[in-house]
Amino acid sequence: MHKLQRITSEFVETEDRIKFTAKCENEQTLVLWVTQRLISRLIAHSLNWLEKETSELDRAVILDPESRSNLQGIVQQSAQQTLNQQPAVVPEHDSQSFLVQEIDININDEGVLLLFKGSESKQAELAFNIQQLRQWLAIIRTLWGKAEWPMSLWPDWMDENQLTSTSESNSPVH
Repeated sequence: MHKLQRITSEFVETEDRIKFTAKCENEQTLVLWVTQRLISRLIAHSLNWLEKETSELDRAVILDPESRSNLQGIVQQSAQQTLNQQPAVVPEHDSQSFLVQEIDININDEGVLLLFKGSESKQAELAFNIQQLRQWLAIIRTLWGKAEWPMSLWPDWMDENQLTSTSESNSPVH
């Protein structure tokens, strides 16, 4: 099994899929292809978990859904602002590649562990803490818009227009 250390996410229009190019712990690169249908399920599950489990929100006794959504937006914006741009992971000429057919999600106190499964026992795992998960979801949401896929999956607190209207940061998201 490949343990992924860093990933570059991109939408590939000719494939109509999300492509993850990852650097593994053994310094090899791996390319994972994910369909809209599969990543939609992962996103929905991740967003649902964030809405229920974010510690900052658990401490806040807010019953009003709009206030809770606003607080989620602030926490999301904070995570995005701490995202440091890094060089893209570039596939090597001999990089393995596979279509992800299944994603197992393991949630614990540390965050989320994703296990990407392909055919013929091809597997790769990627761990996120809560802040990294929020940052990654922001990247995926940006790609989602570029893909022109339906935005109805995304909650208001992830709306880039809401976030950028209150933010002075114009740093690109990678």
